[in-house]
Amino acid sequence: MCRDVHRNRPHMRHQVPERKPRSPSFDWTQQEEIPYRPWYNGPYHITMGLKRMDVEDWIEIDKTYMERYRLKKDLFENHREDVMQIQDGVEDAAFEALELLINVLPKRYPTMFKKIDGTTIQNLVTGDTWDTARGASTWEKYHPMQVMSLLATEDFFIMHTDDEGRSSLKAGVVCFPAGWKIKERIGHSLWQIHAGKVPQYESKLAKSMDRFFQNMRVDGSIQRFNFAIDDSNELFHPHSHHNLTADQVGKDPALEDLHLRVERQALQRLPNSRSLLFSIRTYVTPITKVTMDREVAEALRTSVESYSPDVAKYKNKPLWERVVAAHLQEVLEDDLPGS
Repeated sequence: MCRDVHRNRPHMRHQVPERKPRSPSFDWTQQEEIPYRPWYNGPYHITMGLKRMDVEDWIEIDKTYMERYRLKKDLFENHREDVMQIQDGVEDAAFEALELLINVLPKRYPTMFKKIDGTTIQNLVTGDTWDTARGASTWEKYHPMQVMSLLATEDFFIMHTDDEGRSSLKAGVVCFPAGWKIKERIGHSLWQIHAGKVPQYESKLAKSMDRFFQNMRVDGSIQRFNFAIDDSNELFHPHSHHNLTADQVGKDPALEDLHLRVERQALQRLPNSRSLLFSIRTYVTPITKVTMDREVAEALRTSVESYSPDVAKYKNKPLWERVVAAHLQEVLEDDLPGS
């Protein structure tokens, strides 16, 4: 869940672009994806990388909205168990999370969502109308977290923290996973999900993550970023390149197949159930588009060249290393005076 990110550096203007308030005439079809580039020009470090978040900035919508909506509809119809796992005991938290979402969306995106009454929301783009009352007929076919997924572009999770401070994954609707399967993680604790898989988790992250999750306050919503370079532009991407086999290493992908995959992760505590609501918004961008900005390209080269061996292995560097290095060299040399 929480993986790796650079320490925030204020001079790196590309990390978190400044958000502008949505106007009453906001047109989602003209809204470009936010170009998150979560690294800086310096050595790579594994940290939690947390930053406070206003709940009104929680959900991000742009011109990919309908593409993602249609893909989610297809996944729920044809791969339901692969994208949605719900354990018992999360109903109150799930309804509370949905209520939060249907209160946020019409305020943030009034041209796209309309709240008809206290529990009904209309999607003006898709034509869906959702009665979210606890006794509504909606729940004969859908789960509250599934409705959340069809309203927004994010993936959603619910986590519970026990009396001993251990947080575990109790529900997840994950249509755009980054190389992992929800069926393999449902019911697992943070330790079970990360230990032995994420570099330096046990030595650098485990205690601080457990402490943070246990002590997180209702008014303390946060966000963080994670990124990887992959040889696929798939949003539904449950297969992983972590721990590459010998036959995969050395087979260089084509440059045009390489993409930057960024996750904007948000975490907030629900006030009534006290559960943790976790969401991920995924961005997939061709690497050649990312490196059109020279400052971004230069910082990316500095970052990936500083990976320790365990981080390089985790981030699949053997898969794309030669292709990306050659591309970055070409981009940066072509931009030099007199070149």
